[in-house]
Amino acid sequence: MSSGNPGVPGPEPRRGLGALLGLTTLGAILPGSGLLLSGRRWLGGLMLSAFVLSVVGAAAFVYVKGPTEVALFLGVRRNLLLVLVMAGIVALVLLAASLVHTAALNWPSRPETAKRALAGVFTSVLVLGVLAPAAPAMQYVMIHRDTVSSIFSHGDVRRGAGAATPIGSGKDAWRNSPRVNVMLIGSDAYPGRPGIRTDSMMVASIDTVTGDTVLFGIPRNLENVPLGPGNPLSQVYPKGYDCGDECLLNEVWNEGDKHKDLFPGDPMPGLTATRLALSEILGLGIDYAVVIDIRGFSALVDAMGGVDITVKERIPIGGKVKNGQIVPGSINGWIEPGPQHMDGYTAMWFARSRATTDDFNRMGRQRCMVGAIVRQVDPATMLERYPELAKVARDHVYTDVPPEHLPAWAELVSRIQNGKIRSLPFTNKIVKVTDPDYDHIHEVVQNAISPHPTEGVPAPTGSTPRSTPTPRPSSSLSPGEPAQGLVDVKNAC
Repeated sequence: MSSGNPGVPGPEPRRGLGALLGLTTLGAILPGSGLLLSGRRWLGGLMLSAFVLSVVGAAAFVYVKGPTEVALFLGVRRNLLLVLVMAGIVALVLLAASLVHTAALNWPSRPETAKRALAGVFTSVLVLGVLAPAAPAMQYVMIHRDTVSSIFSHGDVRRGAGAATPIGSGKDAWRNSPRVNVMLIGSDAYPGRPGIRTDSMMVASIDTVTGDTVLFGIPRNLENVPLGPGNPLSQVYPKGYDCGDECLLNEVWNEGDKHKDLFPGDPMPGLTATRLALSEILGLGIDYAVVIDIRGFSALVDAMGGVDITVKERIPIGGKVKNGQIVPGSINGWIEPGPQHMDGYTAMWFARSRATTDDFNRMGRQRCMVGAIVRQVDPATMLERYPELAKVARDHVYTDVPPEHLPAWAELVSRIQNGKIRSLPFTNKIVKVTDPDYDHIHEVVQNAISPHPTEGVPAPTGSTPRSTPTPRPSSSLSPGEPAQGLVDVKNAC
C-alpha cells in the first residue's frame, strides 16, 4: 500500500496509451483526479479537494448574491481582481504541471515510437486546450482593471454645497444619502474647435433606497443663469451669468476655464463652474459628474454594434444656420423617418442635430437615444466587445466618482436596474429660456422626485442639508406639471 506521501510512489500504475489518454483527460476535467488514480493519492487528493471547494464556494456565492451583483461586486474591486488574476495564473500552472505529471506516470512503457509520439502530441494539445481559453479571460480582467483605475481616479474634486454626505460602507452604504444626483454632460469638444461647449446637460436624481431615477434635461441656451455665492464665477458675475443671448448656460464651462485663477488648485474649473450652476438651477446638490465627448458617444454606439430607433421626422446630418436660414451645402445627408439601425455617426447626429428643429426637439431625441441604449444593452455583446468599449471609456469618458465609492455604486446600480427610470426635459412648456423662473423649476424638480411634497420637510436625520428650496404644495403647480414631459425612458421614442 502507498504511504500517501507525494515523494513515495503508490502502486505501479497501469501504463499504456489508453490509460494516458483517459487519465490526463479526466485530470483536465477534475483537476487532481488523474494523479489520484495514477497512484499519487496525497497530491491528487489535495488538488481535487481544492478544486471542489473552490467550485462549491463560487457557486454558493453566485447563488446567494446573483450573477449580476457578483459581476458588479468583483468589477469595482481592483485589488481583488489583481489577486484573482494572480491566483488564476498559479492555478493554471499547477493544472498544466499535474497533466504533464499524469502523462509521465502513464507513459507507454514499451518502446513504440508511434504511441509515444501520439502521447506527446495529445498531452501538449490538452495542456494548450486548458490554458488557451484562460488567456483572453485574464486579459479582459486586466483590461477592465486598468480601465477602472484610469477612469475612477478623480475623486478629489470640489463638489459644492448640498452634495451628498460621505457614503458609508457595506450593504447600507447610502444610509445617510436618501438621494444621489449625478450630472451627465455631453461635450462637443473636438480637434479644430476651441473650448468646450456642453452640448447636452442632464442630471440624474436617484432614490438610493428604491433605485427609482429621474433624468432632468436642461436646455443649453438658458439665460440669466444663477451662480450662487459658492460659485467663484459670482465674483465676475455677482448678479448671475446675465448678459442676454451672449451668456448662455453652455458657455459657463468656458467661463470657468477663462477665470481659472478663481479656482486655485482645481484641475477642471469649467466642470466645477457648470456643476455649481446646475445645482442652483435645479435646487439640487450635484454629487458626481460624468462627461463624454461627441467622438466618445459615437465610438460607444459603434462598440455596442449600433442602436435601433424609430425616427419620427426627417433629421439632417450636419447643417449650419445663419440669419435663420440653413447655409446651402451644409447638410451632408438625412436620417429618414421609420425604423433605423444607426451606427455611431448617425446616432450622434440624431441626438445633436437642430438645423431644422430647435433645442427642445433635440432634447426629446436625446431622451429617446438614452432610452434606446438602455433597452438594447446586451450583456453578451458587451462582453464580446469589452476591449473596444473599455478603450472608448478610457479615451472619452471623465467621471469624478472616487475609487473608494465604487463598491457602494455597484450596490446602487443593481437597485437602479430594478427601479423606474423616468425623464423630464425642461422644454418650452415648462420654462422660458430667455426669462427662466428658477423658483418654478425648483418646484417642478421637487415634485418630480417627491410626488406628494409637504410644507417644510426636514432633512433626513444624519444627513447634510442639501441646497434645495422648501417645496411648496403640489396645488401651486400648473395643471399637468410636473407630469408634463415626465415619461419612462423605455417609452421615450
